[in-house]
Amino acid sequence: MAQGDIIVKINYAASATPIEETVQTDTSQSSKMIHTSIDKSIGGGKTISCGSTSTNVFYQDYTTTTTTSTTLTDIVSTTPTGIDFIMVKIREAGSTGTPDCSVELSGVVAAKIIGVGDVCLLRPIGLAGTAVEIYSSGSTTLAKVDILFGIES
Repeated sequence: MAQGDIIVKINYAASATPIEETVQTDTSQSSKMIHTSIDKSIGGGKTISCGSTSTNVFYQDYTTTTTTSTTLTDIVSTTPTGIDFIMVKIREAGSTGTPDCSVELSGVVAAKIIGVGDVCLLRPIGLAGTAVEIYSSGSTTLAKVDILFGIES
């Protein structure tokens, strides 16, 4: 690698903690703790290389529609191929109800996220943008989402 060369990467992480909540004698009080039969959180992360082409990583701010045939290619107005990383996050409601968003990969719902702040991270293997569909379940559940995707090299 020489001075001035560009290397594009995505650094990601995910974690989950199962929670157990116990209601106290005074039912207006409760205690939360890590789920007693699991007793652990899990998490992980990685940095993936997306090569030396800056367009191998793409971000889009998008407000969902209810059209189940809206593909990533339609959303970004380009034709990405070889997608190996997709992250979608509901940033805010796009209408009056609780926002939701489904992400389909090759016609199969791979994730459904519900509510502001919910997020999904998917690692498909070399999908085309035409094989990724992102939509909401109804006109009152539209979502303003952040979409990040990358092509691993």
